[in-house]
Amino acid sequence: MKIEYLRNGNVVSLLSARQSKSYPAIAQVEAYWHALRNGRLCPTRQEVDPRGMAGALHEAFILEKIAPGLARIRLAGQHLNDIMDMETRGMPISVLFEADARKELHRALEALFDMPAQVTLSLTTQPGAFRKPVEAQMVMLPLRDEDGEITRVLGALQVDGDLKRGPHRFSIRSVETTAIIVKAEATASMTRSQTAYDEGKNAATRAQETLDLRLGTSPGLHLGHVYREPIPGGDDTFRSFAEAQRHFDLRMELDRQSVTGKRAHLKLVTSD
Repeated sequence: MKIEYLRNGNVVSLLSARQSKSYPAIAQVEAYWHALRNGRLCPTRQEVDPRGMAGALHEAFILEKIAPGLARIRLAGQHLNDIMDMETRGMPISVLFEADARKELHRALEALFDMPAQVTLSLTTQPGAFRKPVEAQMVMLPLRDEDGEITRVLGALQVDGDLKRGPHRFSIRSVETTAIIVKAEATASMTRSQTAYDEGKNAATRAQETLDLRLGTSPGLHLGHVYREPIPGGDDTFRSFAEAQRHFDLRMELDRQSVTGKRAHLKLVTSD
């Protein structure tokens, strides 16, 4: 929504004036998030330390995605409880908004999780019989969960001026959505880290499933013989077994089968 008024016959936007207002808690949470991010797409929930934004804990909150465009409050500073005059933890973030503003909030959250993006909302309350409208600002910043998915939000809500007893609900005056750009070197670093993790994970799986295809060239002669890599510096019994099997005389084996009609196998015998 674009807010304008007339000054000396000229149309002047109020958006820049609102954004220039002082919201120190918003600024501190935003600066802390950018410091954690450090060029990456976004930081993780586990990295967030309340001590890093000690001056803004009263206004800060953490959200959890529960559906596309929907999020609930996991942690909330006392400022949010004061606004609603109740405990807000566990409630959807939409409880802070008027009904006609929730569709816009839904779109903003979708952009935050899907792009991802930083979202800044310019807010106001509706005037009442004995209440003047109150302006506020909210910032929402994406976080990754333990699985690397963007399902968490670090945010802050700060009211400009004194706040009378609630509950208060906000309308949205403007939405600023800023797509998050990742530096090329940060992207390369994250790709290398993920590749190394995947390779290590796959190597562990392959180590349990490896069959010694070197145990003969004839299918059937080596069936049932599983090669197990010896422990470095440990017992070489299994390696010796594999070497013996590789040098096993397949012709004699075939000749023996033609006489006895049975297959001969090389067996490993270990002593206790």
